[in-house]
Amino acid sequence: MGCAKKAFASRGFYGTSISQIVKEAGIARGTFYQYFDNKLHIFQSILDAFLQDLQDCIRPVSLAHGAPPPLVQIQDNLTRVLDMVLKEKELTQMLLHHASPLDRTVEKRLTDFYSQVAQMIERSLMLGISMRLVRPCNARLTAYSIIGAVKEVIFQITSAEETRQIGVGDPPVAELVRELLEFGMGGILVKSRESLMETGSSAR
Repeated sequence: MGCAKKAFASRGFYGTSISQIVKEAGIARGTFYQYFDNKLHIFQSILDAFLQDLQDCIRPVSLAHGAPPPLVQIQDNLTRVLDMVLKEKELTQMLLHHASPLDRTVEKRLTDFYSQVAQMIERSLMLGISMRLVRPCNARLTAYSIIGAVKEVIFQITSAEETRQIGVGDPPVAELVRELLEFGMGGILVKSRESLMETGSSAR
């Protein structure tokens, strides 16, 4: 499906044809139909696999004995997500740059994915509030604000125009994670980032 990923990423969903996919893949049209019903079917298959992999990258924050401090777990989650989306740049471009308008089934899959991620972040925020690490806030609204910030950063990084403007390769993932955490945590914590890590350790 690699050729289909690149085709969708460069031309968008509607600008890509089955003829282009099979030509770039070097396969017969009949071979394509042995595995996929139509263009939407292969797009959905690519999308489902990618979103499932992304979802697997995000793990709930744990306060179990021996678990790392909460901020470390958040940092690890963000690092895994950014590592994956930058490694799968064609898929990320396809989702963020060419994902609208799409079939309702695809739109629902995306909506469900963001809802599930928002719920995980919301639960983490509520946990932080109960531990007095996070200031009282509308956890669901704040969760979507965090998702929006991460999406926009990824959008800019995967934008060809932005890449030309900055004239360099992708920023290191560690730098991206640090900046996103500084921005996000500074807006929701009661105490400093260091206090969060210390409190997370003592809470166990």
